[in-house]
Amino acid sequence: MDEGLGYDMALAALIAAVRDAEDGSGLVGTLPVAGRTLIERQARLAARAGAEHVVLLVERLPAGLTGAIDRLRRDGIAIDVARSAGDAADRFHPDERVLIFADGAVAGGGAIGRLVTGTAPALLTMGEGAPPGPFERIDAATRWAGLALVSGDMLRKTVAMLGDWDLHSTLLRRAVGASARRVDVADGAGLAEAFPAMLVRSKAGARAATEASFAIDRSGEGWPSRLIYGPAARLLVALVLDRNLESRWLRWGGIGAALLAVPAMLKGWLLAGLVLLVAGALLDATGRLLAALRLSPAAPDDRLALGRAGAMALGLLGFAWHRMNGSATPLVVGIATIAVMIAMARERWALRRIGGLSAPLWVADADALALLFLPFALVQQTLPGLIALGLYAAASFAIVQHRLVGAARAIG
Repeated sequence: MDEGLGYDMALAALIAAVRDAEDGSGLVGTLPVAGRTLIERQARLAARAGAEHVVLLVERLPAGLTGAIDRLRRDGIAIDVARSAGDAADRFHPDERVLIFADGAVAGGGAIGRLVTGTAPALLTMGEGAPPGPFERIDAATRWAGLALVSGDMLRKTVAMLGDWDLHSTLLRRAVGASARRVDVADGAGLAEAFPAMLVRSKAGARAATEASFAIDRSGEGWPSRLIYGPAARLLVALVLDRNLESRWLRWGGIGAALLAVPAMLKGWLLAGLVLLVAGALLDATGRLLAALRLSPAAPDDRLALGRAGAMALGLLGFAWHRMNGSATPLVVGIATIAVMIAMARERWALRRIGGLSAPLWVADADALALLFLPFALVQQTLPGLIALGLYAAASFAIVQHRLVGAARAIG
């Protein structure tokens, strides 16, 4: 049963937190990585890989881990705590596939995805060209990166024979003896892993893992987020990363700033309204970056993003209404721009769903429209500004529609 366990079987995870840090700073699992404990990051990585439940192997439960467990359960991740290897093994069905994290082991989501998308047993490995570190050697050319995929049956049999041996080293030797499938962390179908495989052993290692976690894929974001708000958000996140600040609070602040802009723009205070919209965008970008660093549930097109975009649309309509002055042109242009943006949002969603593609960098989003409007506001040319927004939105919709048609033809 140990060999060739298919990847259609249920997936679970076992995470160890029993090793003390080399610098005497407590358990390795409690070291802070991106503002949260290392063991919380491991559990979230496991859940994102499809683990239906996670077992933490801990001999003692410090206060830091209690808070981490509460946050994980709040986000819907099923967590059990085991005090011994035998207790942990009993939490898994023999036919389950179990994703094993050695104490302090972390890797990129892509590498973990490749490990679990296949049969068990399997090992995440590193070649000779990989960065140096405390990685256990498998053979002359390969080292173990600290993650493995085994069957619940193999885990149980290994624990039964342990005695005084180390669980992870014994599992590694048994998996190698069973001709385990090897997944090299450098194999990414031509794509480099943003987050390297690491074994955290001290506060310095935790800081290195935090720095590595900033390498986030931003290819699906628009130019305001990638070129302006993203770099600014990185500076702000560095100030709040280790504080007890939830990312959703910042994102709600972004919605609040956008809502405050609505009455300002309805009264014709365009510059004040645009400043509020920019502040809201910066708060939202900081919240999204904080959520990404902590692997919290978030997405670029989630309800919070839609709520802020809706508030921005209301502000635009309010200002267009204020500028009518007997002519319906500003209001018509504003409504048409919003209609095009809504249609384009649907097309962008379809583009991601059908072809796994993103729109070009320059394509309009709500933040791009606000920034484009700023120079027109400064020179008090608001009607030309509204027309420019409409033309920008229409050109963006055309290019997204063209890309979507091309993706559909390629598939069908």
